[in-house]
Amino acid sequence: MTVLLTGASGFVGLNLCEYLLARGDTVIAFSKGPMPEEALADFEKLPGMLKVVEGDVLDLADVRAVFNLNAPEKVIHAAAMTPGELTERHSSGDVMVTNTLGVINVLDMVWRHGVGRVLHISSGAVYGANGLAQNELVELQNLVELTEDHPFPLPESIYAISKYAGERIALRYRKLWGMDLVVVRLGTVFGPWEYPTGVRDTLSAPLLASMIAQFGGQTILSKEAVLAGKGCKDWLYSRDVAEGLAGLLDAPAPAHALYNLGSGKLWEAAAWCDKLAARYSGFQWRLTDKAEEVNVDLYGSTERAPMAIGRLREETGFVPRFGLEDSFGDFMEWMEAHRGFFQRLVDEEKGQTNG
Repeated sequence: MTVLLTGASGFVGLNLCEYLLARGDTVIAFSKGPMPEEALADFEKLPGMLKVVEGDVLDLADVRAVFNLNAPEKVIHAAAMTPGELTERHSSGDVMVTNTLGVINVLDMVWRHGVGRVLHISSGAVYGANGLAQNELVELQNLVELTEDHPFPLPESIYAISKYAGERIALRYRKLWGMDLVVVRLGTVFGPWEYPTGVRDTLSAPLLASMIAQFGGQTILSKEAVLAGKGCKDWLYSRDVAEGLAGLLDAPAPAHALYNLGSGKLWEAAAWCDKLAARYSGFQWRLTDKAEEVNVDLYGSTERAPMAIGRLREETGFVPRFGLEDSFGDFMEWMEAHRGFFQRLVDEEKGQTNG
């Protein structure tokens, strides 16, 4: 099977590439920036065929060419900007355009070429204020799960607004052209191949704390992780993301147009830090109410209710394999095997700060 994957050099994109190549698929990896060298080296060992194509989803000529030259059977549209607050302040227009016009350009080519299944990757961020615990006294474990039929989303950030607009555009194309298209809202993702891509600067708390534990004291990184809260979320491991998306890509006839893809498990970033402290001598962590001290960002003071994944489980048999224990063991093993990848990121951060 030949799959065109946009945003292939991004965090989720790299995990999808790895999963699809491992099972023998041909992947047309389309993205604006190059793939990390470490990823290419790993992917060369897999049985599938990888074709890397650099291009921009905002450039219709680039999008047209990748479809014309490769005749994909299926498409996963994962290209997006995932900004932090600073980028949101200064580049809101870029975020909105990338996450909406990019959808239009890709789907225009999808219907013109009669492509089969299309997955449009959205985000649980679209639930916005309607998915948050408004009262800090509410126990997160008792929050009602967010289902796909949850009362209307109320996105707040520019990113969330743009992702909601993008998924509505995708669903409109599905209706207009009778596309075999499904929208997938991802939970709070972390895991292998996470890095600041230039269009994604909201790095996860488990990654940031893990980099401090492994590299702290070497460079500008402190030996101590400082969080503003315990960070209780339904953290979603990136290997589970790839497996869940592949299940929807393969499903003969999905019964719905919209699916949540989450972990189904709540746990705290604080518990992750406890495990790091037990594994790496010298690593410490603490909570603070002083914003200037925080070096492990949780991106928001309120917590989102967990996303229900019953619909996906019932239709595809998907069951997340990685909770706190399994993801910690797997991710530490992966990070330690890819120290060069993370050392480069640390060195780049040091250079930017010194410059």
